[in-house]
Amino acid sequence: MEKFSVLLMIAAIVCALFSGKIDMAVNGDKKVQKVIVTFSAGVIFVCAIAMAAGILS
Repeated sequence: MEKFSVLLMIAAIVCALFSGKIDMAVNGDKKVQKVIVTFSAGVIFVCAIAMAAGILS
């Protein structure tokens, strides 16, 4: 399960890094970028909690 969490975290970081280019590709006027960054932060937060719970149990 931890490997899956790590992969999700890496995917979220990559999406956040390229959110500007994705926004330009869909002409989202920075709205798409904000959604991607917010979603990525949430995924990272949830995965961090899952990894911490796995370590502590």
